[in-house]
Amino acid sequence: MRDIDDMSALLDDALLTIEDRACIRPQELADLGEILEREADDRRFSGETVTLSFDLESRAPLVLGDAIALRRMIANIVDNALKYGGAAAISARSTGGHTTITVDDKGPGIPPELRAHVTEPFVRLEASRSRRTGGAGLGLAIAQNVATAHGGSLSIDDAPGGGARVSLTLPLFRSEAND
Repeated sequence: MRDIDDMSALLDDALLTIEDRACIRPQELADLGEILEREADDRRFSGETVTLSFDLESRAPLVLGDAIALRRMIANIVDNALKYGGAAAISARSTGGHTTITVDDKGPGIPPELRAHVTEPFVRLEASRSRRTGGAGLGLAIAQNVATAHGGSLSIDDAPGGGARVSLTLPLFRSEAND
């Protein structure tokens, strides 16, 4: 049963990677603050070490896009931080019409020469072939695709206290009345 569950998760991830490159998804207003709170609360409920802080111009940073894909993007980044770094420190800051979400972990980090490659499908830094220890290598590829599809970007750096920092920058929704 576990093998079937693993294969099902792999297939779901592979299909999502393909869909994110090829499909135009429904557009709706998605509240990034709510998505972040929900993802952090879900992990804390499971006993994981997750912190969340906001420095926002608006308490409800809205993005026009696919709320499900945005949540999956955040979930993938947070899950990687927990899996490889033992903790996730999430922060969100908005300035100048954009929101930047950073997720820092306490793991070994990602070597600079590999950072561009880990966002490619099926690329894994973890050497074992077990999905329990390393996944399929689609999490960051999906996150990159979702960020790009929403007019944003994903970058990888060193976290200030050691470990990896993954940053997502997304444009905020601006109504004609706000311009």
